[in-house]
Amino acid sequence: GFDRLLHHSLRRPRVSIALAMVLPLAGFWAAGQMQEQFFPPSDRDMFSVEVHLDAAAGMAAARELTERIDPELRSVEGVESVHWFLGGSALPFYYNLIRRYDQTPHFAQAMVTTATFQDANRAIPLLQRQLDDLFPGAQILVRKLEQGPPFNAPVEVRVVGPNLDTLAELGDRIKRIVLATGDVTHARATLAKGRPKARLVVDENQARRAGLAPVELAAQLQAVLDGVQGGSILESTEELPVRLRIGEDVRRTPEDLYRLHLAGLSADGVLNVATLGQLTFEPAAGVIARRQGERVNTIEAYLRADVLPSAVQARIRGALEQDGLRLPPGYRLEFGGESAERDTAVGNLMANVGLIVVLLIITVVLSFNSFRLSAIVFAVAGLAPGLGLLTVWAFGYPFGFQVIVGLMGLIGLAINAAIVILAELKSDPRAVAGDVTAIASGVGNCTRHIGSTTLTTLGGFLPLILDGGGFWPPFALAIAGGTVLTTVLSFFLVPAAFRLFALRRQFERREGAPAATSKTATAT
Repeated sequence: GFDRLLHHSLRRPRVSIALAMVLPLAGFWAAGQMQEQFFPPSDRDMFSVEVHLDAAAGMAAARELTERIDPELRSVEGVESVHWFLGGSALPFYYNLIRRYDQTPHFAQAMVTTATFQDANRAIPLLQRQLDDLFPGAQILVRKLEQGPPFNAPVEVRVVGPNLDTLAELGDRIKRIVLATGDVTHARATLAKGRPKARLVVDENQARRAGLAPVELAAQLQAVLDGVQGGSILESTEELPVRLRIGEDVRRTPEDLYRLHLAGLSADGVLNVATLGQLTFEPAAGVIARRQGERVNTIEAYLRADVLPSAVQARIRGALEQDGLRLPPGYRLEFGGESAERDTAVGNLMANVGLIVVLLIITVVLSFNSFRLSAIVFAVAGLAPGLGLLTVWAFGYPFGFQVIVGLMGLIGLAINAAIVILAELKSDPRAVAGDVTAIASGVGNCTRHIGSTTLTTLGGFLPLILDGGGFWPPFALAIAGGTVLTTVLSFFLVPAAFRLFALRRQFERREGAPAATSKTATAT
């Protein structure tokens, strides 16, 4: 049946070529319908929990909250261990983790280990909803470990401009729009309004009467509140400083500041801060974030688990346009996060494509000594990615960098099959003349080679496809599924194009090819 089908297609080469191109072209169309997730989450049995408190909160508040969160984490099915890091980010044990928060008392992070990555994937959305409901006073982010270059949030909206107040105002407006977008769980602005700061307006006359110069008064307050280093101790191989200062119980409220005791020339040698001036409270300027030398306020959007950042970014962009946001002169909007890193990675990935294509053309043309045969090989190389994309789309996976890597491997397999068939056909004197029976016989001789390659490729990648997850299946489907479909190109497009060229002008037979058998000569 295959032989009859092959003869039928060779008698109508133009129709055969057109039909063989339907699936690849459908694959390129499907690529436009696929969602983009260039860096898929890693299929690991770990995830992180970030706890952000108010900037005025201290280490004690962070510890108290984590002690309440810890039992909720351990009660989830599949969780085996929880490790907390207070006042800073977790240790960068994973290749794209960065210590973004260091010496931050109002921040805590937990690394949670589960039995399998399936348990981690089930626990993440459950814990996100549960912790948001139980602890509304803190911003808690339950996140998967990501792939690719590190980025702070899946979707980032950057407002760039000179004035801090304007940046903060625009950031608040954009943050409200981002929070109203579907699948966004939390949003944060990097341009914080700062922590409250107490300012002591000193009455210099009172200070002079007490025998204190303003510099001495500032030094005493520094020593009392921040402490004085009095020595150090050795903890294993690390030297830890010992700092002496007043206790937490006597510096909790503004009234405690008024009652602070300072050394002076009073009757008993002790002075209160209240006798030396007036305390006022005002917001301190937060950290001024800059990007490439420009002031920027970045609104970070964190998403629900397994939601594609590209889809949410498109909705945020549409919501901003619908809201009618107009930026003052000198200000601009930029989008970052996964999309920005994706563009950078694609640029790096494609940087050497031109050189590779040139070397490929030279190699194939010199191997066949024919531009027509080389054109067939390059046509197969150009159409093969469409077959891989069609397979990935059919199974509902997004487009990512692992699909690109898989398509590169698929192109190599498709070129190999085309070269095998063309080399076989060029060695037959009747085939190079365009004889249908000879071309069909040559293709039949290659069927076992191409079929075994297809089956072994499919069998080798089948475990990765069946294992599930978001990283390996798209890669395996692009190669294995595409290889199965490339048999359409190998058996119907390549021989049909070969015959079409041969009918116009006969090919030269490959050097060293065996002469025709007596049976073939008699038949001729």
